[in-house]
Amino acid sequence: MTSSSYIARLMGPVLLVIGIGMALGLTLEGEGYSSLLREFIGSRPLIFLTGILALVAGLAIVNIHNLWVQDWRVLVTVLGWLLVIRGITLLVFPSIVQTLGDRVLASQGGIIAGASFTFVIGAILCIRGYEDLWQQGPARRAVAAVAPAAVRARSKKAPARKRGRKA
Repeated sequence: MTSSSYIARLMGPVLLVIGIGMALGLTLEGEGYSSLLREFIGSRPLIFLTGILALVAGLAIVNIHNLWVQDWRVLVTVLGWLLVIRGITLLVFPSIVQTLGDRVLASQGGIIAGASFTFVIGAILCIRGYEDLWQQGPARRAVAAVAPAAVRARSKKAPARKRGRKA
């Protein structure tokens, strides 16, 4: 599995669930969900903690996967850099983040747009990250799961050396 697929398998489901949670929270709980977001934006310690987590996650992705290619894998790199920028912004400019957050929360459209964007990016990463499993049949997945153990067992045995005769 490539680092692109590995990171997509981690980020995809998380973003997908966040997008679904935002959409459901807004439609099912309405004002309750909006008040939760307002409380979060109003809390500088939460903004600071989120900044640390975003910066660490972004740096981890960028250090492992700084790949600028013309296919889906660039999405992983871009998300890594966006997390770095977000982390720095949350840590250095918390008052600006609070002001922008209040503006987004003032309209339901901002939350819906954020939920939709997060859902779509999560879906793309899930599809691309897990596509190799979906393309294999159940029998091939079972063989692939067993194959690494067989390779490790073979590599532990030292190959027999042929000794030449001295003349």
